[in-house]
Amino acid sequence: MIKYGRPIPVIFAIFLPILLYLIYAISNSAPLFYADDFQLLNTVLWVQEVDGFWEKLAILMNQHNEHRILLPRLLTLLDYKIEGSINWKTLILIGNLIWIGNLWFFWKGFSHFKWPVWMFIAIPFIFLQPQYIDNVTWSISILQQSVIIFWFSLLTYLCSRNRYNWAILVAVIATFTHGNGIFSFIIGITLALLDRKKRTALIWVVVWLIVGVIYFWHFVKGQNADFGKSFSDPVRLISSFFAFFGSLTRIRTSNANAAVLLGTGMALILAIYLIPKLNALRLKPMSILNGFDKMLLGNILFLGITGALVSVSRSWAGIETVLAPRYQHYAPYVLCWVYIVVLSFLNIRSRKVVAGLFIVFAVLFNALSYFTYNTDIQYRKNWRVADESNWINHVVMLDYVGSLNRNIKETYQEVVAAGICKMNDNFRGVAQSDSLKQVAYDLNFSQETIRNEDASGAYQYQSQIIENNNLRGNTFIYLKSGNGIGYWLPTRRQHSGILEFLKTGKLSKPGFRADFLQENFPAGVYKIGLYNNNKFSWATQTLSL
Repeated sequence: MIKYGRPIPVIFAIFLPILLYLIYAISNSAPLFYADDFQLLNTVLWVQEVDGFWEKLAILMNQHNEHRILLPRLLTLLDYKIEGSINWKTLILIGNLIWIGNLWFFWKGFSHFKWPVWMFIAIPFIFLQPQYIDNVTWSISILQQSVIIFWFSLLTYLCSRNRYNWAILVAVIATFTHGNGIFSFIIGITLALLDRKKRTALIWVVVWLIVGVIYFWHFVKGQNADFGKSFSDPVRLISSFFAFFGSLTRIRTSNANAAVLLGTGMALILAIYLIPKLNALRLKPMSILNGFDKMLLGNILFLGITGALVSVSRSWAGIETVLAPRYQHYAPYVLCWVYIVVLSFLNIRSRKVVAGLFIVFAVLFNALSYFTYNTDIQYRKNWRVADESNWINHVVMLDYVGSLNRNIKETYQEVVAAGICKMNDNFRGVAQSDSLKQVAYDLNFSQETIRNEDASGAYQYQSQIIENNNLRGNTFIYLKSGNGIGYWLPTRRQHSGILEFLKTGKLSKPGFRADFLQENFPAGVYKIGLYNNNKFSWATQTLSL
């Protein structure tokens, strides 16, 4: 690599998307748990309520959906021990740093071919962007969905270096990070057999059986999984499998068929590269795969197993379910490997052209991803900021249905009282006076029915909507009935079109939309306040709930 040099502009271009991503993730993190993060905070509380080692271990090993999330729980407990309370921003930072660590394995694969360093620039730009919004600022999703990819990357790298003893430890850790981790043993066994290491493969099988017994002890099927319904439609099932790897298309189109086509194309490219390699092993029994090929094969096995598991458990509800944001980080991961494989097919001149074009594509895709998903990520953060105030003042979180509020109420009161979670009212003193000037904001009101479904049944909720078509800037809504303290709601803005952004320089269109569940509010007539760009005023209109 030395003969190619590593000029400062190239190094800067490689590290720029890393710095941008970290800054973006940190700045959009919030100090309040989100959704299933509750599983992490109640673990810290329950572990302290029991004395015995085995009782504590049982709590840490408790099943969450289809997963035994021992590692995410241990990281949460460790953060609590170090900081004195759970710092969700710290957990998000840890998860994202581990996620970024995958770039090192891409580099090891890329450097196998001894290409110029500048050709690597495309990989961090494709890999680090906010399209997979759940895995940017949601602690438990990052610590499972993102971290498990790092463990698989590390495992395949260790196996490619014939370090199977260390790799088997990684397989155990992966098993207790995310549900698909237990299948890492298949990868280790396969690679060991390809390396003619039958004794090593046997050891892996024995450890796998032991770990499997522990993992599936008192195991129950997750509430979102329905294998029977998924297998009832083979076309949908197969389409979901390929769509799982092609979700990059969601950045511009919601058409699931586009994701299916892209995923199929990328799978075909990887197959064209690997099948001849595996066929050569059959023709030459004493030959083995080189380090890069073993890394690639191990990762493809991991991706194939993961895609199959998600498709079998989730596709019953439609192809769109496997395109959920928490799964979309797999697509850029696949594309980075496809990029390296495509370059390996080409001669020097063609390789330079394709690498240059792909760098342009990667930079544009990265920018488009920030442009497209920024409003969603900010909206999630603003919900956390608003609900922190709502909980302090009303012991309710308006982002959640009433049944969930009732389920978390007692436990969350305990963790706050015990200092396990700390809270701060960011709106304290913002809306103190009823005599502030009233402004005619031209608010529109409507209602809609929200329908959710899992494998156990369907549920409906009534949502209230408040909209405005002309106000610009970040806006929170304040609803107050009588003389008490009011409730805060975030608003969602719509991002501008690309041409509109280029003409005006505005990331968002004017106006906003706020939607919330009526069941969380006491009946009454509510005054409406707007906190827009750090300035508060009352609207002339009111809302009856």
